[in-house]
Amino acid sequence: MRSLEVRYQRATRDAREMVDEILAADADDQAWVEQLGPALSGATVARMLGVSPQAVSSNKGLLRLRMRSGRVGYPIFQFAGKRPIDGLADIIRMLGPLVATDWTTASWLTSSSEDLGGETPIDALRDGHRPATVAIAAQRFAAALST
Repeated sequence: MRSLEVRYQRATRDAREMVDEILAADADDQAWVEQLGPALSGATVARMLGVSPQAVSSNKGLLRLRMRSGRVGYPIFQFAGKRPIDGLADIIRMLGPLVATDWTTASWLTSSSEDLGGETPIDALRDGHRPATVAIAAQRFAAALST
C-alpha cells in the first residue's frame, strides 16, 4: 500500500488528477462501475488527448455518459493509453442513432457477444480484431433492438 502512495505522490499532476477522477467516478453507480469501469471528466479527456474541452464534447466518436450525479463521464475502457481505441469511433457513431441511450452502447461494448466468439466488442477492438467484424456485430445488435 505504501508503494502505491509513493507512486501517486511522485506522479505528474495530470496523472494524479486522472487517478482522482477515476476514484471519484466509483461513487456514481457501483453496478455500472463494475461492468464499465471508471469514467473520466471531459476536461481530463481533453488534457489526455491534447484538445480543447469543446472538441471533446462535440466529438461524436467518443462515448459519453451522463451519470446519476448529473456530470458527464467518458468511460476509460474506450482508451488505449492516451488515445481512443482504433475503430471504436465508427462503432459509436453507427450505434448512436440506433440505440435508446449511450448507456445501451456502453453495455453492449462491455458485454460478451456471441458474434465475437464470446469476447466483448471493446476487447475485440483492443485485441486488434478487424473493426469491420465488430461493426457487423454492432449492426446485428441494433437490428435485434428494433424487433
